[in-house]
Amino acid sequence: MSYEAYKLIHILGMYLLFLSLGGITLYTINGGKKSENKFKAAAAIFHGVGLLLLLVAGFGLMKFRGISHSALPVWVILKIVIWLAFGGLLAMASKKESFAKILWFVFPLLGLFAAYLAFYQPF
Repeated sequence: MSYEAYKLIHILGMYLLFLSLGGITLYTINGGKKSENKFKAAAAIFHGVGLLLLLVAGFGLMKFRGISHSALPVWVILKIVIWLAFGGLLAMASKKESFAKILWFVFPLLGLFAAYLAFYQPF
């Protein structure tokens, strides 16, 4: 697969991830309960597929940039930590309105930090 194809898959993964996180978070902020959410299965599927696409395409992009999987740079490790955080924070966003209100602002900041790491590759 080409570099551009991996980038498109990575971007699709981001869209699916943020679509599901935003939807669940907004539903919870508006007083919705997890047990009453008729679309929770679809949101969870989009979340999981988005994370999987991000992971697979991210490692594919690393191959094209010549980054060894055995000695990951710090910025890649930080992106993996952010990926894991996004994986676990969906559950927090669907539990309590107070968590969801905070996460409404945390999610874009985490995404921005992940993009910063990818563009500038500090550390």
